[in-house]
Amino acid sequence: MSKYSSVKVHLFKHSEKSFLQALDEENIPHSPVVISHGEIMNAGIVETITALSDAMPWKSLSEVIKKWIEARENREIQMTIETDEGMRVFHAKGYSTNEIKKILPNSINMSVIQTKPDEKT
Repeated sequence: MSKYSSVKVHLFKHSEKSFLQALDEENIPHSPVVISHGEIMNAGIVETITALSDAMPWKSLSEVIKKWIEARENREIQMTIETDEGMRVFHAKGYSTNEIKKILPNSINMSVIQTKPDEKT
């Protein structure tokens, strides 16, 4: 029996449009998280990427993360991962696609941050 696997994606500042577009381009399904009344929301939008663990697109998602970070200097993705010692934050900037792919299955949350808007062309 397969279990579900999901990662909550918190999109901060100017990251929403570009990161969701990157997921869409790789056909990685995502959906908005409904925040219930009274819950504190610290991001502009929260999405979730959910799939059966056997079908989770870890490779595609790690490629999206790597490419998205490298496209602009003002981008960062931090993943909260669960380890035997407890929760840790992993900063994806500077890591290879394969290294990110190994971390993703232990990720609970991702903070996707772009501090400046894309330049208008």
